[in-house]
Amino acid sequence: MNKLKRYSKVIIFDTLAILCFIGVALFGWLPGPGGIPLLLLGLSFLAVNHDWAERWIETVKIHGITIKQRLFPKNPLIRTMYDICAVLFISVGLYLAFLATNRLYAAAGAVLISGSVVLLLFNRERIDKLADVFKQKKR
Repeated sequence: MNKLKRYSKVIIFDTLAILCFIGVALFGWLPGPGGIPLLLLGLSFLAVNHDWAERWIETVKIHGITIKQRLFPKNPLIRTMYDICAVLFISVGLYLAFLATNRLYAAAGAVLISGSVVLLLFNRERIDKLADVFKQKKR
């Protein structure tokens, strides 16, 4: 009976991972994060039963922090320029999204807005501060 539970757990989690990877293929082309969250979710499902997937997740965590530190250095001038560009991109995106008559321009505006919000959140570690606020509310 113990073997049956173990194998059924492996089959269930691997099936969920495959479904997530199919979702990556279907939704990966969409603007915004696309299939990245689904890819990480699928890898997380695989990491429950497979050591190689767990090692991949650890590698992604390490390199994700390194990339974030390189893209968003603690230089005040660069941080200010990121904020100015993000506000400018949000303004252009709002113009395109709400005043453009062409759907392609409206979609480009939505992409500009979402990308600029991400830029604002990651600059000056705002996303980390926001995560800390949510962690404190859960307690």
